[in-house]
Amino acid sequence: MKTFFYQACLRAFGRQAGLLFLVGLFSARAQTQEELSLSGAIDIAIHNNPSIQKARKEVEAAHARVLQAGRIPNPELGVTWNESSSIIKPNESNERDISVTQPVEFPTKRSNRISVASTDRELVQLRLDRTVVLVRSRVKRSYFDLLLGEKIAESLDKQLALLRDFQQLLTARYQAGASSYLDVVRAKVELTRLRNNIIEAQREKQVRQRQLNLLIGRNAEQTIVLTDSFPSVLTNVNIDSLANSFTERSIAARIAQLSVQRQEQSLSLAKTTYLPDFQIGVANQRRGDITNLWGIELKASLPLWFWQEPKGQVQEAKALSDIAILNQKAIGLQVRASIRSAIELLTAAEAQLSAFDRSLLADADDIVSTAVNQYQNNQIDVLNLLDIYRTHRATRVEYLRALHNYAVAVAELEAAAELPRQTEGGLASDNSFLTGD
Repeated sequence: MKTFFYQACLRAFGRQAGLLFLVGLFSARAQTQEELSLSGAIDIAIHNNPSIQKARKEVEAAHARVLQAGRIPNPELGVTWNESSSIIKPNESNERDISVTQPVEFPTKRSNRISVASTDRELVQLRLDRTVVLVRSRVKRSYFDLLLGEKIAESLDKQLALLRDFQQLLTARYQAGASSYLDVVRAKVELTRLRNNIIEAQREKQVRQRQLNLLIGRNAEQTIVLTDSFPSVLTNVNIDSLANSFTERSIAARIAQLSVQRQEQSLSLAKTTYLPDFQIGVANQRRGDITNLWGIELKASLPLWFWQEPKGQVQEAKALSDIAILNQKAIGLQVRASIRSAIELLTAAEAQLSAFDRSLLADADDIVSTAVNQYQNNQIDVLNLLDIYRTHRATRVEYLRALHNYAVAVAELEAAAELPRQTEGGLASDNSFLTGD
């Protein structure tokens, strides 16, 4: 009897402990949930992304190269003894010179080096801006992918509630003899199918949540609650004017333009190899017993062998300059084509979204309640009613996909345009004018 009592106590204790464990687990899980806005996700990614961190270090290195390009040759200090009777007794020599010599480059060489290094710094900064734009676009796509998964899961949950209400109605009709058992089975099968869809939607949502967490550099299992919705629709888009505007301000086009400028500066720098360098020196001299004499030295290099290295440097710089001009033309065409393709994709997504106007969605909701009433009045059968439920569910899901496609098209346009974070004309730094926000 005591053994039975102890076993009963242990079972009761185990149930209570298990219940407390589950409550604690769900409470801890709820506490780890974090609200995340689109701008917050972008800020986290920009701070954590290794490509952006590497690009920032390259900007620092480019700043350092500008300082190096402005280098001035160090002066040289020398002591010379002449006419000494012994090599180990230089103080007994008749002549002693203490000299300071300063090498001096031809004046344009240093300024040309600084110009090339400064342009390189601008190019590195633009590549950093370009990396930020691409990362921001990837985060937006991932954010909208997760948002689509959340919205689909919510929509399917609402559909499940509607089907459960219908199942209760059908059960009551079956008990009253107004419906057949086959109708009850069909409703159960439809519920099972919908539950499977919900499980698949939840699994897809978890996958997309992990992808977003990894993209912004956080723990993959961090639970996220998204706070932003899909962007509003941008209306009255003129493809030609928008393509021209974006092409002019594109980072890729600016990089190509600066690359041409950089190669032209390199060509100017290469031409300075034909020019001489100089040395200016002053020396304190002693000649025998006469001390505190002064001497001045002036030297200039003679670029006699100009047809070798100097000529080769100029030819190489000229070829690279021509290549940069060709690349600029090609990149301009590529950027314009990419922007036009992205705008056309955005226009197509907008056309798909416009098909789901408010009246259509309202009609899809009304038709369900109308169909239920018709079923109660024996005007339609269960098969037709379930088909209406499926149509309503598909309409809602397709509407969410249309919103998602439009949002992704906006992100693709931003990536194709590669607009800098700070644009002219007072536009927002995150290019939110594209979304209509």
